[in-house]
Amino acid sequence: MLKINPRQFAVFQGQAERQFVRQVQHALAEKYPHVLPRFPEPIQERIVINMFDRAKRWGIDWQSSLAIFAELMLAIAPNFDEQPEIKEALESDTEQANQIIRTITRRVPDVVWSQAEATTDDLPLFLSADDLTLSLIDQTNSAISLVLWDKVSDIDTRQFAASGCQYAAQLGLDDIDDAPLTLIVWRCLYGSGFSNPMVYSWVNDIMDKTRRPREIVSMIKFRIALDHGRLV
Repeated sequence: MLKINPRQFAVFQGQAERQFVRQVQHALAEKYPHVLPRFPEPIQERIVINMFDRAKRWGIDWQSSLAIFAELMLAIAPNFDEQPEIKEALESDTEQANQIIRTITRRVPDVVWSQAEATTDDLPLFLSADDLTLSLIDQTNSAISLVLWDKVSDIDTRQFAASGCQYAAQLGLDDIDDAPLTLIVWRCLYGSGFSNPMVYSWVNDIMDKTRRPREIVSMIKFRIALDHGRLV
């Protein structure tokens, strides 16, 4: 009879988990090309692991249920589970979390899903399990290493995170968690004149005072995607 000691079992389990992460990564990259393919493969895998970490907070641990949760983060919003009605459904029976997530689109009215889309926040994609309880500055600091993977060695991420949160507050965007990260990426990719309308004519349009805060952040994200092909 084949005998497997605990250390060998842990290795096999780890290999199976990594294989599952890669399978989900490739499936989601193909289905949602505007998200994961914006990043190098190792960062894509890290994002998938982050999505699984978020699902596990609710007691979700079946592979099929983890995959459903991750897809909802991309199809609806990375923070979809913060909507009160969705959160209530997930909390209703933690022992049945795997089953609940499989039927949650039928449990929660369509209007709630529309609200989740309208209040989307991309920061959860870049947060590990250890990051979820940190302050916004610390969460932004952690997220920078993934979003600016090719520039992180040249910047003081902690200083950038602090200044990003401060700038977001100055602009009235401090109620939007991914605003500091968005502003940081904007600054890094466009240089010192990033917010100067004399350098970039579209700045005035984005910063129009009649726009709602979330609309401003979304427009900055769209501009970054348009000019640099990157997701933030």
